[in-house]
Amino acid sequence: MEQLPVDSLIRNGFVITMDTGRRCLPNGAIAISGGRIVDVGPEAELLARYRADQVIDAKGGTVHPGFIDTHVHFMNTARGALPDTLETGTMMNVLRRWWDLSDLADERAATMLNCLEMLSNGTTCFLEAGTLKYADAAAEAAAELGIRGFIGDPFLWDLPISDGVYDMSRAARDLDRSLGLLGGQLKRNTAEKEPLIRGCVVVFGLGSASDELLLAAKSVADANGAILTMHQSFDHHDAGADAARLGKRAICHYADHGLLGENMTFSHMNDLDPDEAKLAAEAGVTAVWCPVTSMNLGAQAAKHARHLELRRHGANVSLASDGVASGCRYDVGFQGLVALLGTRAKGDGQQMTAMDVLELATIGGAKAVGMAADLGSLEPGKYADIVIRSTDLPEAHPWSDPVQSLVYNCGSKSVDRVIVNGVLVWADGHPQLVDAAKAYDEARRSHLRMLERLDMKPRWQPDRPQSNGLT
Repeated sequence: MEQLPVDSLIRNGFVITMDTGRRCLPNGAIAISGGRIVDVGPEAELLARYRADQVIDAKGGTVHPGFIDTHVHFMNTARGALPDTLETGTMMNVLRRWWDLSDLADERAATMLNCLEMLSNGTTCFLEAGTLKYADAAAEAAAELGIRGFIGDPFLWDLPISDGVYDMSRAARDLDRSLGLLGGQLKRNTAEKEPLIRGCVVVFGLGSASDELLLAAKSVADANGAILTMHQSFDHHDAGADAARLGKRAICHYADHGLLGENMTFSHMNDLDPDEAKLAAEAGVTAVWCPVTSMNLGAQAAKHARHLELRRHGANVSLASDGVASGCRYDVGFQGLVALLGTRAKGDGQQMTAMDVLELATIGGAKAVGMAADLGSLEPGKYADIVIRSTDLPEAHPWSDPVQSLVYNCGSKSVDRVIVNGVLVWADGHPQLVDAAKAYDEARRSHLRMLERLDMKPRWQPDRPQSNGLT
């Protein structure tokens, strides 16, 4: 039989397909051409069927779909700038000032650093949270690295600011301004060549948007086959403020006004009452679970959050790292493990498993970004966004259950190679398309520039102990 030509063939892997049958192939292989998966199956069959320009030996390691981080703020150049004991409101005001004073070079440096970190942890696609002022520069930086992602318009909001909240001078809370920017990033989706970085519709949320702005955003998303994402119901304070302003709970209000649907991706969703949970599940919305942020910022509502209930009743649930000052790491696997352990701490030990973590990180993430037909599993026709894990670590042995090993034991430490769109973008601890040392240097320079602009000092210097304050 004549062999069919393909670009690449991954062989000798324990392939976790995440297809509808959740097939796992102990001696599996994947054929790739044109950035998409051509075939998945037993190694012996694919080696006989295909002739590849490049053969990648997985060395017996786990091979799985790339993780999808469905809510990220690109500002990790702020990492370590703030005391970890800082009150949440004060911390957020400092971060708002950081956003306000950053320039194009700072945002590019932060994007590059964020995306490097995500790739190193097995994330192949991200959903940005609508807090980029220089979206074109950020998109260019992300594409250079070879990661896939979605970017929205910056800081769309129009309701008055709350007392004590820093008012960003470069992102006025104004309806005309927000409507003028709305949907601007969707230009990325009309290119003849399928872009790595696409546009989506983003409204900031958390009680900052009027019905007029939300309805306009939903209309633009619907008309363009895009998702609409926003922060929603993080804790009792913002959920209560929504209820007081709207006269009923927010999700109930959205249901009344046609603001729910499968293209709605709500980040956090910790504080829902039973009626809201039922409506969200019936509409098939996505609830983005940010477990580390909820714990780190002490969200009381998260103790009784309904993410697993939402999932059981028809809503989609995905995982996200959120922001550097709250989510700790841009690492979806870490977020999933914390979510799992959190459910067990609440006595829900039988409700969430290692396979559930993989489902939220892959299939759930693909639905959250509106690409369930193209991402989230290793199946013919889908994009070749693939992670290959190493078994060359003590945590990976004895070799018994690769799914449990990946989630509970090895984590991101085992990420060996990362492929996006059929291209090897991470290997041997380094990005393959950019100079990591240069990116790290730009991030350090940006960090110091921003500290100077905010009249802050580095928190650790050789000649003085760690500071407990902002300066």
